[in-house]
Amino acid sequence: MKNTFIMVKKLLYLCFSGMLIFMSSGLKAQSDTGFGKYHTNQEIQQILKEFSSGNAKLHTIAESPGGEPITVLEIGTNLDDVPAIFVGANFEGNVPLASEGALYLAQLLLDSTAYTEDVKWYIMAQPNPDAAADYFSELKTGKATNLFKVNNDGDEATDEDGPDDLNGDGLITQMRIKSIDGSYIVSEKDARLMKKADKTKGERGEYKILTEGIDNDTDGKYNEDGTGGINVGIAFPHLFPYENKEAGLFAGQTPEVYGILRFIFDRPEISMVYTLGTSNFCLVPPKGGRKGDANLERIKIPRRYVSMLNADASRTYTMDETIELFKAVVSEGTEVTPALVASYLSLGAALNPMKDDLVFYNKYAEDYKKYLKAKDFSTEMLDPIPAKDGSFELWAYYHLGVPSFSMQLFSVPKVKEEEKKDDDSDDSEDKKKKEEKSEKKDELSEKDKALLAYSDAELDGAGFVAWTKVDHPDFDEVEVGGYAPYLETTPKADKIESLLATQLPWLLKLSTELPEFAIADKKVTDMGGGIYKLELYVANNGALPYPISMGQRNGQPAPVILTLDGDMELLEGKLRTPVGAIGANQVKKYTWLLKASKNKSITAGIESAVFTDVVEQIKIGG
Repeated sequence: MKNTFIMVKKLLYLCFSGMLIFMSSGLKAQSDTGFGKYHTNQEIQQILKEFSSGNAKLHTIAESPGGEPITVLEIGTNLDDVPAIFVGANFEGNVPLASEGALYLAQLLLDSTAYTEDVKWYIMAQPNPDAAADYFSELKTGKATNLFKVNNDGDEATDEDGPDDLNGDGLITQMRIKSIDGSYIVSEKDARLMKKADKTKGERGEYKILTEGIDNDTDGKYNEDGTGGINVGIAFPHLFPYENKEAGLFAGQTPEVYGILRFIFDRPEISMVYTLGTSNFCLVPPKGGRKGDANLERIKIPRRYVSMLNADASRTYTMDETIELFKAVVSEGTEVTPALVASYLSLGAALNPMKDDLVFYNKYAEDYKKYLKAKDFSTEMLDPIPAKDGSFELWAYYHLGVPSFSMQLFSVPKVKEEEKKDDDSDDSEDKKKKEEKSEKKDELSEKDKALLAYSDAELDGAGFVAWTKVDHPDFDEVEVGGYAPYLETTPKADKIESLLATQLPWLLKLSTELPEFAIADKKVTDMGGGIYKLELYVANNGALPYPISMGQRNGQPAPVILTLDGDMELLEGKLRTPVGAIGANQVKKYTWLLKASKNKSITAGIESAVFTDVVEQIKIGG
């Protein structure tokens, strides 16, 4: 019955995504939410309160240093014993479109029961309200830090030397200072841009580049100790960037992060996590290549264990090969998991995605590209920013051990290069030399080309502040200008709804891929003398494995347990048997020997803190 429901749910997804245009207009009719503007945190909280009725509830999990509530909307309060999905948006506070995306997703879920029948949702639209307020202030800086008091420069004052608006345009950009020992020159390709002087080409620097402002505390440094704070988006435990003062002294130091960690750890049913921000695991799978002790595909067995494991000290082993070495020496019945191996061999923290997990990440990335293509949505955009050390999306994958998908809802389009016409009068060698010469002359990066073109075409040039001379107390020749804050992350408000309506339904599609456990088959064999052999087949009918390889590695997701109960004597096997790892659409067989009276019934169950429990009565000898 449940499998039939999943098929129906996937069909509903297809119908649902095909009717997006109509649903988008319907959202406005049913709600005063409105997606033609960016909302302040006060407006966001009011919308969430309006959402929190019936089957939805609003949790306040913390208060920001600036006194703003940190809330999570729970959709599915009437559901018990079901898996849950956690959605977090705009952790750095400077991507207002991500908060709008969280509200839009919540509205979609509340307007349709197709994705809330057997899955609970937790949606956090604004985890960094102190930083988010900057977008709505008279002076926009693009900052990502909250109002947690931090003495960045270690003097006797705190928050005393932030940026200053020298040209009075309400934007904090850069200042270029004419200096004989400067490192920068004006780009020959576009006079708006500055570039590092290349000494190998005989170039000599003429300017210094600093953030717009003055030395408020007269310590010889500029804008080094502004108001606040800690960047919530880089303050999570995985790869916590201790060297970055904006991360704080330790993970969870700021109340927003601690509240989020506490909320999630108290809810083991969370089996998938979505992040709306600047990385995009939906389109570009998480990157590897970090150097560290835990390369789980090239494990070197320590010499003190070589003899015990009958291993070769001169070679490396994959995790699967290492598990086989352990299985040969552990006591019968001991389950050898990657977590056990990693702990026993002191392999250290995992720093790169697991090979098996990249299989489903790559598959869904290709599927997502096809989905966007079918929606006539171009993916020829600037590459998403890789997930940052200390980010929520990395912590969810590496520490929680669950599928963690992130989505970037907007990026500036790449500049399309004009096709060069063939010139029959030039031979191929001449054309090659001309192209090489042209490439050397072209100093602009792909990103600069895209940002400038977008600013000119979509914003009438407002995305770049023209260099303007200003008076400065410390320097003779100073000009202020550069890229405007929020240019790269925040489109015009009239683009919000179309961007959200096209992309966010993909997350609903992913929600139908969760693992789904069932007893697929059972067999009782009479062995004689009141002894029976019981065989149960446990199936994962979902499209994702459980746990994923990273979950196996760190042992974090709650295990699924196969249970037996009833009037019987167990001769072989256990009353509670961990199911262990089970792949997508896979079946595992479990066997017991038991002694029981004929025509007795026993209860078999699949018990889980994450997924819906399964209970089935089995008649012995009948």
